[in-house]
Amino acid sequence: MFAQNSDVPRLSYLVAVVVGLFGLPFMGTAVGFVEEFTAEGFHEWLLVVAAGFVVVHAVLGAAFGLLWPEAKWRWGVWLCGVPACLVSLAAPGVWFFVVWCALTLLPACAGAHVAGTLHLKYMEVE
Repeated sequence: MFAQNSDVPRLSYLVAVVVGLFGLPFMGTAVGFVEEFTAEGFHEWLLVVAAGFVVVHAVLGAAFGLLWPEAKWRWGVWLCGVPACLVSLAAPGVWFFVVWCALTLLPACAGAHVAGTLHLKYMEVE
């Protein structure tokens, strides 16, 4: 879905998809690391990895939301849509896909929506 604003360059959607695809190798590495790590401290590493994905995707969504605020939450879909489709094909179960979306898609959409809303709100005031 394209933004309502004609100021959004078409190339920015491709950039969002490519940026979103860069996270896939890191997710595979993190999943492999978490599966191999069986000693004590497993839960702490799992929380660190999960928090890292949430923060990174929220910041990426916020960056796109600030650059082109009219699209708001849709930047999260552009960032995480293609990787989510690829993960759904390779996911070992439905819960893996649900967790993937919770760690990537939701924070990216929320970050873009909040940043876009704040940007548009403060641009109205000025």
